[in-house]
Amino acid sequence: MIAGDIGCYTLGAGHPWNALDSTICMGASLPMALGADKGRGEADADKRMVAVIGDSTFMHMGMQGLLDISYNRGNVTVLLLDNRTVGMTGGQENPGTGRDIHGNEAPRVDFARLAVAIGIPEDRVHLVDPYELPTLFKLLREETRKDGPSIIITNQPCVLTDHFERRVALKVEPELCTGCSNCLDVGCPAISVTRRETVVKPSGKEKELNFVTIETAACTGCNLCLKTCAPDAIVPAAERVQ
Repeated sequence: MIAGDIGCYTLGAGHPWNALDSTICMGASLPMALGADKGRGEADADKRMVAVIGDSTFMHMGMQGLLDISYNRGNVTVLLLDNRTVGMTGGQENPGTGRDIHGNEAPRVDFARLAVAIGIPEDRVHLVDPYELPTLFKLLREETRKDGPSIIITNQPCVLTDHFERRVALKVEPELCTGCSNCLDVGCPAISVTRRETVVKPSGKEKELNFVTIETAACTGCNLCLKTCAPDAIVPAAERVQ
């Protein structure tokens, strides 16, 4: 079960992720996951609980929920998305950005130390780069299989803020795209389908091929789609002018 919260990540409830089972109100993800853990029956004994919450939401309404999970020894893995801004309302500064409302330097909350202070065991507190998907997936699998509370803190800033370092945008070489659709699973709004074909496999089953393009102006160069492309059809857009 994945308990969601109020923030830009609530979009994870939609296609293609379909990744959230509940979104009630701001700060509810952690107590919802704890309640589901404590109230589960025998049929759900093996079900694992994950709570997703953003950094600014966590500071506004989420810390009490983490304290409850720690105090009640909940079997919950918290995914704290630290994107260094208030992403859902326009990119304001907050105690997690290192700047005050005027843009001046200010003390920055250390989420890992805060989690330990609240009672999460130090060896169950993890910092991870969310763009390193194999590492993130491995960590999620490991932590959800263990009993007791844990927290995984992602550490990449929102792409719509000055904290994010812009990279080379990407494009698709149409003649190399095989229509495998792997890049669509990333859910990037810069990727769109230009053509669909249905082919019949040797087994007799039909398979839909989705040939795609990348809107370079909307691409931030995060390279997530690049890592999914086996035929190397996704390349730096700078090659276009060479």
